[in-house]
Amino acid sequence: MDVNPLFSYRAGNSLIHKMPAVFKVVLLFVLPAAVFFVPPLYCLIWIGLNAGAALYAGFGIKQQVLDLKPLAYYVFFLAMVQLVSFIAGSNTSIQPLIELILKLVCALQITSLFFNTTTSLELKAALEKILPAHAALLFVLFLTFIPMLFSVWAQLERSWKARAGKNGVKKLFVLFPIFISLALFKARSVFYSLQNRN
Repeated sequence: MDVNPLFSYRAGNSLIHKMPAVFKVVLLFVLPAAVFFVPPLYCLIWIGLNAGAALYAGFGIKQQVLDLKPLAYYVFFLAMVQLVSFIAGSNTSIQPLIELILKLVCALQITSLFFNTTTSLELKAALEKILPAHAALLFVLFLTFIPMLFSVWAQLERSWKARAGKNGVKKLFVLFPIFISLALFKARSVFYSLQNRN
């Protein structure tokens, strides 16, 4: 079982869980892209609707915040770039940065809700209706690989902290080889699991 709840499927009886996977696949590609074309005010409303949909599907506020954790690092990087630009004397406005963050939060909420309510097998079956079987299998692996990486890294971090490990260069040197090995093992396991259920 994955330690990090990020994009970790959880069974449920909500309409979102029961929605046909093909329809959800279409929404997965349409809605996150559409987020970047709506005004910031509508984006705020959309974020609220996403949060409400996630609560309805059985995902509490804590899990929703944890699902957004990967975005925190990117936002921190963007904020540092903005700060450096300000210190350098550039008259850049902070408004575009805030708007971008809102859109990224909204897009990640949609993606998270999709993966939290759709199994890999449902996704594979849906894609096989519009793609050749081998292409569908590879595409499922592609879609699930990045969430899998976050999950593996979170698991390793918890193990590291449980052994009183500290953040630093040593942590990267110790955990990175294990991370690569575990990620490849999990990817291979998912590949064989999906391949054997044709």
